[in-house]
Amino acid sequence: MPHVQLFEPSGFRAPLRKRWDERDPVTGTAVSTERIVSGVEGFYSLDGTVSLTVNESGPVVRSRRCGSSDFDCNFRADDAILVARDASPATEASEAAIRLRFSQGVRAAGAWLAVSPRNETDPDFIGQPLFGYMWLGLESDQGTWQHFVLGQGITGQSVAHGAPVTAPFVGARAEAGDRILEVRFDASLMGNRRFLSLALSELIVEL
Repeated sequence: MPHVQLFEPSGFRAPLRKRWDERDPVTGTAVSTERIVSGVEGFYSLDGTVSLTVNESGPVVRSRRCGSSDFDCNFRADDAILVARDASPATEASEAAIRLRFSQGVRAAGAWLAVSPRNETDPDFIGQPLFGYMWLGLESDQGTWQHFVLGQGITGQSVAHGAPVTAPFVGARAEAGDRILEVRFDASLMGNRRFLSLALSELIVEL
């Protein structure tokens, strides 16, 4: 088996948590809300040695804040998040809304996923089943996108720190010495119901 699924953050060993409002943890360079972070080689640094490129292709991705005053979803209130418009109803790696490529392979990666409604006044949107997908680009099998994990949760609004996150979590670890070069994220609602945007929480990584 080329990878194992990690169902929650506690499954990671010595995890690094990447904040999207901090470009480089060594210099502390901040990233402002609403800044476009996609299409720039190595825009984010994980630890001073491994960098991260957001969406070399695909939708524009912005840094946002979780909460009622910005992008309200069921992550922790005031957390920095990445957000991209869902440009395609298809749930496949080639159409994934958010794509993260590492400058060198990592052992494991994972995050929570959330979505926003196409109609902000939709009274039935909260509490809907939500499925999160993460495709793995492995060193041993580049370009095929046949390896993925699926997580299940619900749609919702921001929660206080310390409260459980009900959004779907997707995580995986490469096995047998393999490494993850890229991860791609998307989500789907029951009945292929459309949503407006996909949000990605802080990224959890094993280097």
